[in-house]
Amino acid sequence: MKDKELRNDRLIALSAMKDYKVAKDNPDVLGWRVVGADGESLGIVRDLIVDPKVMKARYLSVVADRKFFKTDNDQHLLVPIGAAALDKKGRKVFLSAIDSNSIGRYPVYQGGPITEDYEYAVRETYQRSQRDVLHDDPNRYKEEFDEALTRTDREPQEIREDFYNTDTYNEDRFYTSDQEVYRDRAYPTYENDQTSTTIDTNREVSPQSVEESIATIERLEQLRERGALTSEEFITLKRRALNL
Repeated sequence: MKDKELRNDRLIALSAMKDYKVAKDNPDVLGWRVVGADGESLGIVRDLIVDPKVMKARYLSVVADRKFFKTDNDQHLLVPIGAAALDKKGRKVFLSAIDSNSIGRYPVYQGGPITEDYEYAVRETYQRSQRDVLHDDPNRYKEEFDEALTRTDREPQEIREDFYNTDTYNEDRFYTSDQEVYRDRAYPTYENDQTSTTIDTNREVSPQSVEESIATIERLEQLRERGALTSEEFITLKRRALNL
């Protein structure tokens, strides 16, 4: 999915902005593993979606693991930034309202401009999950969402000025959080990896799946910690692994 598709008049991908950077004291979460409420790995953070008018991040752009959707194609989800929490030491993003059972019912971003209907569907997903309605009838909401995208006999919903004035879209809440709930969970490691410490930064890094992207970035982290990569080389290679 190209960066220019992740935009409309209100929202734009961070990777497509030259004059916006994450604050120096905030971690760069691109490439971090996304972990659900049940501790399962759900995907990877590919980008941030920013409101350039107020210079605030509104969504995490997440590439979900294909197995949850039973498809060979990447599934992109936009997660409200305030609905996630950080595990800064473990370099993971924790989602308390989504797990391996419910992610398959999350509204999938299909590409093109980010529509008002999609944003309302995402927000309502979190509202319903907080009321435990989503678990009472898991198929009902998906049907309503699909119908909302295909109907042409209705006025499109508008994003009012107060739409983002909730904790669900509070980026300060996200960056000041620090969850350690699943830090000790067993994830793949690469301590015995035989990767050469000589890195060609001109070589293309093109993982074929979310898990391969995660593995590549974790390997790069280890090389940087061993001093085999400079910070600049690490950033360059991580962006390639994320196809940015």
